[in-house]
Amino acid sequence: MAIKSHAFGRVTLTKDDAAKFARQVTYGRAKDVAKTTVERGSAMNEEFQSEGKVTFKLRRRAKKLVAS
Repeated sequence: MAIKSHAFGRVTLTKDDAAKFARQVTYGRAKDVAKTTVERGSAMNEEFQSEGKVTFKLRRRAKKLVAS
């Protein structure tokens, strides 16, 4: 998929790529990782709405080995 990004966040797709992207958005299935991320984000949003702040901890992820 050819995507051109511009300054200030503008993104341009070709006609075919735009159609493919629209199909992915409409018919694509969310991965489990994406669902988990949405759940965590929703919980953080609720915390922010009720308390006016969000607290989180950073953690280092383990490096994944790539098979050659």
